Amino acid sequence: MTDETQQRVRFGVWIPTNRATLGGLTLPGWFVLVGALTLMAMTFVRGWFVAGLIVVVAALLFELVFIIRFGGDTTGRTIAERLSAAISGVRRAERGEATFNSGLFSTLPADALTSLPGVLAHVKEIDGTDGFGEPFTLLHNPKTKTLTAVFSCNADGTDMHTQSKVDADVVSYGGWLASLSAEDALAGATVVVDGALRDKGPLVERIVSDIDPDAPEVARRHSMEAGEELPGRYSEVSTWVTMSWSIPSLATTTEDAVAEVAAKLPYQVEALTDAGGGTVSIATSEILAEAVRVAYSPERSTEYASDALRGLHSGLRVTEAGPDYFDDSGKRVCLHDGVASMTALVLAPPRRHITEDTLAGLFRPSDRFLRKRVALFYRPVPPEKTTQLVEQMGAAASTVATAKARRTAKDQKKVTQAEKLEDEVTEGASVTRFSMAVTVTFEPDDRAYREALTKLKSLLQQSSLAFRFCEYDAGPAFHTTLPLGILPWQHETQVETAMKGIV
Repeated sequence: MTDETQQRVRFGVWIPTNRATLGGLTLPGWFVLVGALTLMAMTFVRGWFVAGLIVVVAALLFELVFIIRFGGDTTGRTIAERLSAAISGVRRAERGEATFNSGLFSTLPADALTSLPGVLAHVKEIDGTDGFGEPFTLLHNPKTKTLTAVFSCNADGTDMHTQSKVDADVVSYGGWLASLSAEDALAGATVVVDGALRDKGPLVERIVSDIDPDAPEVARRHSMEAGEELPGRYSEVSTWVTMSWSIPSLATTTEDAVAEVAAKLPYQVEALTDAGGGTVSIATSEILAEAVRVAYSPERSTEYASDALRGLHSGLRVTEAGPDYFDDSGKRVCLHDGVASMTALVLAPPRRHITEDTLAGLFRPSDRFLRKRVALFYRPVPPEKTTQLVEQMGAAASTVATAKARRTAKDQKKVTQAEKLEDEVTEGASVTRFSMAVTVTFEPDDRAYREALTKLKSLLQQSSLAFRFCEYDAGPAFHTTLPLGILPWQHETQVETAMKGIV
């Protein structure tokens, strides 16, 4: 095998999501510390020793609470962030916002007994047809002023393609990601891979039902025997792509914005198909409703599969697909419809060379979970801000590297990546922010929780991913990973936004 055939295609450079640190402090942190020491020196000269010590102690407390991240550079949080999350969770529980009940004792209005809970309560539906006459459903969120289109993809696994076809799909997918930054009105996009291991019973039933009654006996017998020879469990995988547009950036009215989005849909279907999405279609309300109900109650998957074999349709609307019960008042785990779920956040890429199968184990269904959803969030950076962002990254990497007495291999790699990224942006490359969340669902008992926790940690560690669990916001995290276009950065509080500017 020649070196040319061994060469692999590589794409892009990763940008860190957190500010660069030197000695555990960010640049604003160093400004506060140096300023405090300067003031102390000035007060000592004047003989105000107590005032000088108070200034230094106050600065050190500020650094300890608001600047220093505990738990790692990529996934660690400050004491202020941890306290803010804990207090917010306690207050939500006290106000009753952490519990949703649509049963006999529900306090919901009579016309909203099956509505969606939490951040999804504001979502509305808009039905229409695209330029090719295909029906679609857009999700309108008045709170964030966005319109979301959901695409259902049925991609073939990489094992079914040659390496050249895989590389070509990756190139096309990279082109699709690059196109996100070209749309000024696009607020963000997500890719959700939902998977589970299912019993072969409904599949065998479908094989039997598809046999022509007039077929030869030999063919009928072989088809039935083939169904019986299938493994006891098989993989059920659904892939969803959501794209959310800002209504004010599209048009002056919601109706005009809907028309603008409808015109874009056929082009996005074609782009996702070229990127390896397989058979791509625009999801309707009923399809989304069934996906949401299965997320809340995994056992409904078999029910919907059996109904589909008989030509039955649920007729359910996505805004009516809420759970019977949802409770996220506890820490890390939320309870819903007789099962439990937890979510892990990934804010940094794998710490090794990335290929198309680096995260294969994470995306593949596992027998330790009733269901598993992996959601990738893409936040495009406008072209006018790309150069500024890249220059800031390069300056931070150089500052940290040169401020140390000895430059490590890690520091040199960051500087090299920053320089490479600057070259790519100069040549016309775009920049897209990235993050990931993994939600797993399991039986609501201690043994299932321990097994799910161990398995999830193992999958993330095998992929060389740094992660942290959603402790006091398990419910919002669960709903963020649903294919309904909830973008986390649109729901940040003013305090959280301000904190990003200093930590």
